[in-house]
Amino acid sequence: MKIVIAAWHLKDFNVGIGRYCRGLISALGQVDQENEYHILVPEAAYRFPRFENVHYHVIRFPFFKRRVWEQVAPQLVGRYDVLHFPYDSSVAWKRGKFVITIHDVKPLLFGTLRPRRGLNNYVERLLVPDRQKQADHVLTVSECSRRDIAERLCFPEERISVVYPGIDRDQFKPDFSALSRSRSRPYILCVAGSDPTKNVETLLDAFAQLPCELREAHDVVLVGDLRRRQDVRDRVGWLGIAAQTKFAGVVDDAQLVSLYQQARAFVFPSRYEGFGFPVLEAMACGCPVLTSNASSLPEVVGDAALLADPSDSNGFMGHLEQVLADEELRRMLREKGLARAAQFSWERTARETVRVYERVMEV
Repeated sequence: MKIVIAAWHLKDFNVGIGRYCRGLISALGQVDQENEYHILVPEAAYRFPRFENVHYHVIRFPFFKRRVWEQVAPQLVGRYDVLHFPYDSSVAWKRGKFVITIHDVKPLLFGTLRPRRGLNNYVERLLVPDRQKQADHVLTVSECSRRDIAERLCFPEERISVVYPGIDRDQFKPDFSALSRSRSRPYILCVAGSDPTKNVETLLDAFAQLPCELREAHDVVLVGDLRRRQDVRDRVGWLGIAAQTKFAGVVDDAQLVSLYQQARAFVFPSRYEGFGFPVLEAMACGCPVLTSNASSLPEVVGDAALLADPSDSNGFMGHLEQVLADEELRRMLREKGLARAAQFSWERTARETVRVYERVMEV
């Protein structure tokens, strides 16, 4: 088979779609030497392992015109058997089978769609409503997303396959000596960003409710771009926890791994995730995890984390108090988290994705 993958999101290092693109494409060449792959990439700077059957095509264009160029670029490599968009989009015309990965339907559930202007807007209005008519198959990253796609997009369930993402265990791995050599105060880690569904407010409320001795002995470290979230900074102020709250901003993966490894606990009170890479990364780094009992998160963590309702700051506070005060509980969560994270690999993701390509060609 000749398979074309449009990997425009490779540059999005700090979001799940970027991690998915990089992990899947890197693993495909390792597990599949039979098929021919043509990867459309936005720049030559990102270096992948080289395989004889994997070809990279650098196509530069203004990102604000991506919706236009993503229609044209796949045609530049000639006829293909399968075109895979590893993110939610559509094509005006196709020369073979068309597969898309829909990670979640958050914009439909939470109304977070942002209006697009100009030619991008025209192309999106023309194509996106008909994606279910154009796609021969949909890949998604959790059973939760599969159900939401079937219900919200009215896509036939028999044409949806769940293939879990993996994790780079060479990068995201434990270093228990980091806990003892850390020179900073013990801290609770949260990876958030500007998206309101990440629900950092519940963590802040829970932390503010901790018993005084625990609260004053720990910091909260928030990773992600929160510059536009003045409401979060205001909340920190009136909760009286400004001195203990550290805004780390956007960090690279090496810094993030170090933060996971040294954190006393990782708290992720998100209201909705298609998958939830941060909880998997934290578990792989040996960090005890507290997360929401909503959307895909219970599916990802299994029995390796403590769960609470994302709206229940008291529930999170209770779990957080337990974890911070009980070394044995932290040890148990670390062990369970490492075992759970070991069940996810990009090699497995790649093999299952190739099987979907093969099934699509049989129809």
